[in-house]
Amino acid sequence: MKIHNTLPILLSCLARWTKLPSEAQFMSEFAEPMSQVAGDFFDGFYEVLLDLDWDQYRSKALLQDPKAEESRVLDGLKKVEAIFGFQLQGEILIMGAFEAMDGYARFDRGTHRVYLGVDESHHLGKYLDVLIAHELTHVARESRPEVWEGFGLNPKMTNDEFTGNQPVIEHLVGEGFSCAISEILVPGEPPWTYAYQTKESLAEVLRNSHKIDHAIKAELSRTNGDYGRLYRLQPVFAHYVWAWQWVKKLIEEQAGGDPRRFVSKCSKDWVESALQFELNQSFELRI
Repeated sequence: MKIHNTLPILLSCLARWTKLPSEAQFMSEFAEPMSQVAGDFFDGFYEVLLDLDWDQYRSKALLQDPKAEESRVLDGLKKVEAIFGFQLQGEILIMGAFEAMDGYARFDRGTHRVYLGVDESHHLGKYLDVLIAHELTHVARESRPEVWEGFGLNPKMTNDEFTGNQPVIEHLVGEGFSCAISEILVPGEPPWTYAYQTKESLAEVLRNSHKIDHAIKAELSRTNGDYGRLYRLQPVFAHYVWAWQWVKKLIEEQAGGDPRRFVSKCSKDWVESALQFELNQSFELRI
């Protein structure tokens, strides 16, 4: 994958912006140079800055080391490629997103652009390592034609087609698989780290496991299920915890515990397995 390290642009701006910049400054000094690699990502973005404690954000963000963050990404990329046994295709954009986003893998026509807003989480220990492994696992699985062909979908579909047609079962597998692989590649972190939770929110997920089971299974059972509704569950990303624990079980059952044998498997026949899974049976998550 091609890596675009744009942190020097951010740091250069922050060195000058001792106070919150005007919208005109932001657009001319940051958004316009970034558009060469990020396209229109920062169009209409200025309002995000208004929600920041500027002095606090700036002091933390200026501590970033572009070379160190690029090295971190390269290391994560090598680990993901090694676990699956093939090279990933696409682009990785290391950037500042003013704490509005930390990671997103955007599928389009069979390849990916991974956006890493590292200024949000660079000070949180190995969280970024977990995030990088998670997003690059999306790249690995979503780029396998077999995943989509089993559903009769075009592996080269556009991003709009991808977001509009992704089956609920595949969304759960994709997120759960990314959580599971990040746990393998960055071991020893607190369990909530792997599923976008805090210690408190993970405890809330486990307390409400029956409700979460019911909501996920109801969506899976709909004729035209919409995975977007799963993001309404509270706490946010609760279904990632469920999917993570289910997919760990599924990897053992369907691939003998081997991620290489799992990464290309279509999920269309795994609905029954998901309907039978109960999160409260996952004892290792009790905290």
